[in-house]
Amino acid sequence: GGVSHQVLGFYGNDPVCLFKFFVSADDHQIIYSWSLLGTNFVCFGIISICYITVFGITSASSSSLSQGAAGDLVRNRNQRLQRKISIIILTDLLCWLPFIIISFLHTIGKIDASPWYALLSILVLPINSVINPLLYDEIIGSSLCGLLRNASNRVRDFVNTITTQIRNMASRYTPPDIAREPGHT
Repeated sequence: GGVSHQVLGFYGNDPVCLFKFFVSADDHQIIYSWSLLGTNFVCFGIISICYITVFGITSASSSSLSQGAAGDLVRNRNQRLQRKISIIILTDLLCWLPFIIISFLHTIGKIDASPWYALLSILVLPINSVINPLLYDEIIGSSLCGLLRNASNRVRDFVNTITTQIRNMASRYTPPDIAREPGHT
């Protein structure tokens, strides 16, 4: 006959070869799954607290500096550091928090997130791992900013060129005379 379903084990029940975070409440893997997610969330909290502390210290040191070239240099460096810290925390939050929330809603039975598992595991979670080297490495980050700035300038120039051409065409266009009815001016 037909095709039979065979349970393949811990990693074999899903086409994605990753640990199964989307578990039901009666799944025997729930403790392990939520231990990993909980550890990740606690680590995120600790990292956030540390970065917020660094943010506060750099803000205090910037405000205590005197005016002048040296003070401006340190203030600019601190502002770049604070911006980088904010982006690091935000990207980590945006990658992991939705995953943890969806895992929780799946576990308590509010949603069936099984169809989303491959997308979230292969696309969303690795984004954080891809973004971190870009954020931590000055050379890569500045190169990427330069590329984005260049692309933005090209798009702006293209839009300006098209807008100018449309305005020129519109200024040369004269509408045909419309026969006016008597009594209209």
